[in-house]
Amino acid sequence: MERREALKNIGFGSAALFTSSMLFGALQGCSSAPTVDWVPTFFTPEEAAQLEKICEGICPPTTTPGAVEAGVPNYLDQSMKVIEKHPEADHFRKGMAVFVENFDKNQPVKFNKATNEQVTTAINEYYKKYDSDPSILKSYRESASDKAGEKSAQFLETHFVTQVVDSTFYAYFTSELVGETVMPYDPIPVQYQGCLPLEPGQMSWSNV
Repeated sequence: MERREALKNIGFGSAALFTSSMLFGALQGCSSAPTVDWVPTFFTPEEAAQLEKICEGICPPTTTPGAVEAGVPNYLDQSMKVIEKHPEADHFRKGMAVFVENFDKNQPVKFNKATNEQVTTAINEYYKKYDSDPSILKSYRESASDKAGEKSAQFLETHFVTQVVDSTFYAYFTSELVGETVMPYDPIPVQYQGCLPLEPGQMSWSNV
């Protein structure tokens, strides 16, 4: 799938929930230049490999770098390490396990054999389901306000899917690689011009 289509379908759809303030704060506080060949500090090696596959499915390589090349999985791992004692980190980890389990049950291929396109398709299916059945996100929001008690498998999966999509795109577009080589980038801005018209298809300016 082309990145533009993936962005339209899963990154900024009307059903998307922006990452919570807890995780967003952790993302902002982590290194902006995570490595590609990395050792996980929060996730197990198996979980880290699963996260890489999911992030790459969300933001696959095309004519521009993919999420793995931009160091996104490492960045998310760092962020989860910052909040590892908060329930949200546990929800993210357990939600990924539910996602992988359901992928194996419902897709024609096992998760560890899936291609980027198959992972993208699976995540797109979640957002189509959220659009067609708003009660899923409504129930998730209501349950999220109650931090105590066990969470259902649906809550954990919904939490993971919405958080990993939003966080992947945040990490991707704030990475040094993308900010300096993909987006319009001026390393030494001199004059501020706030009312310049955007050309059709022009990307936002880099903020790295």
